[in-house]
Amino acid sequence: MGRLKRFARDWNTLGGRNPYGAILTGTAGDLPQWKVEEFFETGRLDAARFMTDLAAIRPAVPRRRALDFGCGVGRVTRALADYFQSAVGVDVAGTMISRARLLNQSCRNCQFVVTSLAGLRRFETGLFDVIYSRLVLQHIPPALVRRYIPELIRVLAPGGVLMFQLPGEIAPEPEGAFLDAPVADRGLKPYLPRALIRAYRMVKYRFIVDESTPGMSMFGMPRDIVLGLVSDAGGHVLTTTPDQSHGPCVAGFEYWITK
Repeated sequence: MGRLKRFARDWNTLGGRNPYGAILTGTAGDLPQWKVEEFFETGRLDAARFMTDLAAIRPAVPRRRALDFGCGVGRVTRALADYFQSAVGVDVAGTMISRARLLNQSCRNCQFVVTSLAGLRRFETGLFDVIYSRLVLQHIPPALVRRYIPELIRVLAPGGVLMFQLPGEIAPEPEGAFLDAPVADRGLKPYLPRALIRAYRMVKYRFIVDESTPGMSMFGMPRDIVLGLVSDAGGHVLTTTPDQSHGPCVAGFEYWITK
């Protein structure tokens, strides 16, 4: 199973077992059992802080349509709906979206959509005035982040604001380190195509690791690479602010983007 499919599978499983704990983990990385009202109160606080920062950074941005990318069960989406004419939450996990629709039936200007790994193609270019994404991209493999950032900028309205949070570069996860390790064999292996060696190691890795348990991997991306992706997609950086919500392991940032 490819890494991208496993990513969707894992979050579908987590969404079915403990969606609140998977979205807001404990300080030790555990999955706490949240009370629903307390869980959604954290979303109201996060949305209020975001709107305060937005007013300071881009006070005149329209407040028609907001997108919550990686919405989970709508923790922040329904709070954003208090500030915008409509708020759309998207997530790759169908279990999360099903729970979001159930929990937020009273939110008349909320919509929840399952997005595919292919991107945000169902949304027209320039649709959203404001896009919010926190504690999301850090769990998505970098190869997919490289595809999502341009898509987020594509669906951002001219003059709108995109804010996403992302740690800096994090040491490779065990699978990546195993697949990309140097070839130490002195026989035929050093002369084989790298793609063939990776394919062989991927099969071998499946026999070593039990994949039946869903994982919550952590990824990052160097700041200069993120800024390059933004620029190549036609985005312009309003500001970057230090952010350690992912933990103290590496420096991270909130990226505030317009176009």
